Amino acid sequence: MTVRPEGNPFIAGGLFLVVVVGLLGLPALATLLALTTLFLLKFFSDPSREGPRGEGILLSPADGQVVEAGEGRLAIFMSLLDCHVNRAPTEGEVIDIMHTPGKFHPANKPQAKENERNTITFKTKNGEIRIIQVAGLIARRILCWVNPQDRVEQGERIGMIMFGSRVELELSQERWRFVVSLGDKVRAGETVVAREMVK
Repeated sequence: MTVRPEGNPFIAGGLFLVVVVGLLGLPALATLLALTTLFLLKFFSDPSREGPRGEGILLSPADGQVVEAGEGRLAIFMSLLDCHVNRAPTEGEVIDIMHTPGKFHPANKPQAKENERNTITFKTKNGEIRIIQVAGLIARRILCWVNPQDRVEQGERIGMIMFGSRVELELSQERWRFVVSLGDKVRAGETVVAREMVK
C-alpha cells in the first residue's frame, strides 16, 4: 500500500507513542494508539486508480458520498474513512488557482458554502471546469499540488485535504449532465460522474 509522504510525521508519531506506552505497561492505551495509527495509514493511503479514460466523460475528483448534484454543481463529502487524494476529472491546463479564507462548518452541511476553500480552474477541450477543495470542521489544511499553466492528465493527483472535508465540481449545464445522484458513493479517478451531452 502506497502512503502519501504528508502522513509520515503522523504515522511515525503514532508508532512512537505505541512503543512508549507499551513499555510503560499500559496495554489498553497502546491498543487504542495502534488502532489510531492504522486509521492514519488508511487515511493517507494513495492507491493507484485505473478507471475509464477519454473525452466526453468526467471522473470523480474525490472519494466519498455525493451530497449535491444539479445546476452545474456536484459536491462530494469525504468522511474520515475515505481516501483524501483529489484527482483531475479530465485532462486540461490549470489556468487559475484561488484560495479563499473562510469558516470551518461541517463539510456535509449547507453552511459549508462559507468555508475556507481552494478553487482550481481547468481549461479543457470541452470548456472550463472548476474543482473546489473545501475545508471542513476538522480539515484545516488544504494541499494543492498543481500550479497555473500545468498540464494535467485525467485521473492525475492534484491535491488533498487533511482530515474530513468536501470537494465540489462546477461545470457547464449546457455541455455536461451528471450521471450520479444524491447518496451515491464515488471514487476519485475511477467513477464517471458526468457525460458530455450529445449535440
